[in-house]
Amino acid sequence: MKLIKQILYLAIFLSAILAGVTKTKTIKTYTISRNFGTETRELTHSTFVRYNHKIRVLDSSLYVHNIPLSEKYRYIDFNDRISLKKLIGIERLLHFKYEYNLEGQLVSKVLYGNNNDSLKWLEFYKYYSNGKLWKVIRFDPSKVNPENKIDIPSSDPNNMPWGETFSYNESGTVQEHKEFYAGFIIESTIYDIDSNGILTIKSENFDPSIMRKTTYSYNNDGQLYEKINSRRGFAIGSENYEYDTYGRTIKINYFNLDGNIEKTSTFLYNDEEIRQTKIITDPSKKLIHRIETQKNSNNKNIIEATFDGKSRLIQKKTIGYDSVGRLSRIHDYDMLKPGENGNPILINIITYEYD
Repeated sequence: MKLIKQILYLAIFLSAILAGVTKTKTIKTYTISRNFGTETRELTHSTFVRYNHKIRVLDSSLYVHNIPLSEKYRYIDFNDRISLKKLIGIERLLHFKYEYNLEGQLVSKVLYGNNNDSLKWLEFYKYYSNGKLWKVIRFDPSKVNPENKIDIPSSDPNNMPWGETFSYNESGTVQEHKEFYAGFIIESTIYDIDSNGILTIKSENFDPSIMRKTTYSYNNDGQLYEKINSRRGFAIGSENYEYDTYGRTIKINYFNLDGNIEKTSTFLYNDEEIRQTKIITDPSKKLIHRIETQKNSNNKNIIEATFDGKSRLIQKKTIGYDSVGRLSRIHDYDMLKPGENGNPILINIITYEYD
């Protein structure tokens, strides 16, 4: 009995440890410059990402390192003596926070500026009953209309729930639908029955805080069929998708707010060479650019080459992985400006470091 208790205590202890375990990834971006034959690598941006024990992102921060010279120094008064002090050459630019439900689905994402008091926007995710993403809505809490406030149990800005209510008439037909966040009605729809007995939308109200809403539709095979972006009830763009018999994407059409095609991406696959080609064309089917992607035996990208509308190679990226298959580096080359001995010029390096 004593041994069983000890095992139980150990299990609880380990569970508590695992619950608090976080893993990290640091992404660093370097800009490459050359002066008088000397190559210089300057760290310009870095991203620090934290994961929980289930490898779900908890938060991430983007830092800028190439702060202008005028902001790297400040004057300090030491007993009426003015001195110039160099500041740390790094500044947090953006900070994201993520939350998940019990099923492990992402339910909210929050963006802050350079400090946690500068809330930029909140994004909420909602799913169909089969677990597929239904819609994403982004809004700016600072622009919420105070007249749309309602009383709900919690209005803590750090714990903003997403809910909805339905009102019905005596026959059980829906009359009104409201969606709210943190005690504010963001969208409301009033329905009516027309002369043919069909339920129709009578009016819609959208809060001015809404920045964007994206809704997702799927075909009978569960594949993403259409994605529509809208703002305050008006479509601002959409995409639809086509697939081959293997379930691979073969075409994406991009539409503008008027419903006209802006561009089309067509995908071609070469299974023998493990290569994928993405062709982007305008509405007249004129080539905008083409991207050739070479993959390794694990189906991971290792080379990405971009060609312009004249089929000139303008950019090339080489991608590397560590011994366990994690992304470790990306080298970005400018192919229009050959360097010494005709070699491509390296312009950017991105590295990935894991704890």
